[in-house]
Amino acid sequence: MRLWRGLVLVLAAVALPLACAGKRAPYLVDPPPRDSGSGGEDGGLMLGDASAVPSGPCGSQTIPAVENPPNISFIIDHSASMVDQLPGNGLSKFENARIALSHVLKAVGHRINYGVTIFPGLAGVTGCEAGDQLGSFGPGDPPSYTRENKTGPRLADLLQRLTMAGVDGGTPAAPTLVHALTTLSALAGPTYVVLITDGAPNCNEDISCKAGACIPNIEGFSSSGVNCDDSFNCCAPTKQNPQANLSCVDAQASLDAVQALADAGIRTYVVGMPGSEPYEALLTSMAEIGGTARQSQPEYYSVADTDALQQALIGIAASVSISCEIQLDYEPPDPDFVNVYFDGVLVEYDPEAGWEWTSDGHVAIRGTACDQLSAGDVLEVQILAGCKTVVR
Repeated sequence: MRLWRGLVLVLAAVALPLACAGKRAPYLVDPPPRDSGSGGEDGGLMLGDASAVPSGPCGSQTIPAVENPPNISFIIDHSASMVDQLPGNGLSKFENARIALSHVLKAVGHRINYGVTIFPGLAGVTGCEAGDQLGSFGPGDPPSYTRENKTGPRLADLLQRLTMAGVDGGTPAAPTLVHALTTLSALAGPTYVVLITDGAPNCNEDISCKAGACIPNIEGFSSSGVNCDDSFNCCAPTKQNPQANLSCVDAQASLDAVQALADAGIRTYVVGMPGSEPYEALLTSMAEIGGTARQSQPEYYSVADTDALQQALIGIAASVSISCEIQLDYEPPDPDFVNVYFDGVLVEYDPEAGWEWTSDGHVAIRGTACDQLSAGDVLEVQILAGCKTVVR
């Protein structure tokens, strides 16, 4: 299991001749003769001379990359069924969601603005109220906490709130998404929802359903000693259970809520934990309407155990917060004196498996280097000027 590591872009340069500032690939030259232990007259790397590669990044003047942090709202089911264990570590599904979120936000929190909502709401009486956001929406802790293997104060506060939340109630996904739209549509920048649930949405008192759309029937429960099967619709209100219809699958309202988010330019990722399998068609439709359907089946993120859950959240976070196309705030004085480093390790200039300049003068990470970056294996990317470009 790989921990997604957040990405910090730092572009540094020293004053170099502007005559070489054209947008082109670095040139390949044979290094001039060198005195023992000395560098070239520019003090930088000499191409083709491995002994010239510095032990760490070199450069002095910082030129920032252009950034537009995305907003991610993690909306997490904490209904009664989330107390069930998730295969992999013996902990509950809700606790696993908390742990997975911790891993992701330790790494990516400084690259995004985020908020976390749990549903049903904490102060509800029926267990069917719209969810509550835990704390304010905003950026995470600085990446220095991750480097030191520590939990920052904002994340620590969130994790404490999740621990205190407990697990109870139904799955009012539709009203929670509707409520979230008001907050999310007011945010600047690209915005995403990550919905994590272990079953079908319900809690809609305004609908009725037949046995085929009744959650107790679908999952083979019993009610007052009577089996919920084709002969008995457990979602039909009775004198003993006048609100039995709250257990109907709230499909249309949930799809409408995701559509409203999509209409506002907010994409919705759907993560289905164990227990959600009977509702594959609905979760797939939500992912399709949300604009996040995958090429593989199922089209939403179906997770069977702890590792799969963490991989799904890491993959989603990385896909919206990391790009292999790095736009620079301004061009370095000389593109032939630029190098890229992943966590202090040189990435050689290579259009197939390293990096290259784009036609508009920005940096593009390519091939296996892009795979490494996208997988979350890189905490910090540095783009530095001051030494001749090292070419593979």
